[in-house]
Amino acid sequence: MLERLTDLERRSLLAEQARQQAHRLRTPLSVIDLIAETLQSESRNDTRLAERLARIQTAAGSLATELSETVNATRFGDGPRQRLDVGALAATVVRSFGGDAAADAAAGIVMPAERCSLEAAFVHALRLLGVGTDGNGVCAQRPLLHTGQRDGEAWLVIGVTGAQPPDPPRERADLRLMAKAAERVAQDHGGGLALGPDSVTFRLPLAGQ
Repeated sequence: MLERLTDLERRSLLAEQARQQAHRLRTPLSVIDLIAETLQSESRNDTRLAERLARIQTAAGSLATELSETVNATRFGDGPRQRLDVGALAATVVRSFGGDAAADAAAGIVMPAERCSLEAAFVHALRLLGVGTDGNGVCAQRPLLHTGQRDGEAWLVIGVTGAQPPDPPRERADLRLMAKAAERVAQDHGGGLALGPDSVTFRLPLAGQ
């Protein structure tokens, strides 16, 4: 189970990294293409310049295509939605990292969801709390899941108990990527993500039950 979750985590981060890189590069490529097109219209009498500008446009178009292909090749979490007990799913992930669900955790939080992306997002949440960063998947502090329902939403709060390590440096590029990937999953499911100093909270809508 831990090996499978680690693989999902890796695939999720690769997909998020490809999306972010493509987003950062598409805007300047569009600007290059627009400028080249404008200059071409102003240089109809200069064949050599028009040819060079056409090459620039072709190169920018090819790079944009390659970016789209890279994003498509690393796509993750776009499988069919199933009716899942997301609380039970989160509890399974937390237990895989040596944690547990609190006694007051609600059961039967069923909603249409994409299993793999949610599992990866829960792993990202654990990493953001410093869990499983010592190379063997577990650590001294124990992750704990609380779940509940309020205002038409399911709340899944992942925290840690026991001796607290220093706060993980969330400004690190890899942790920023994890936070963005987890947030994207929550938003793709119509909800949101809140990062606290010692907890990560997923809010997922219960509509459609």
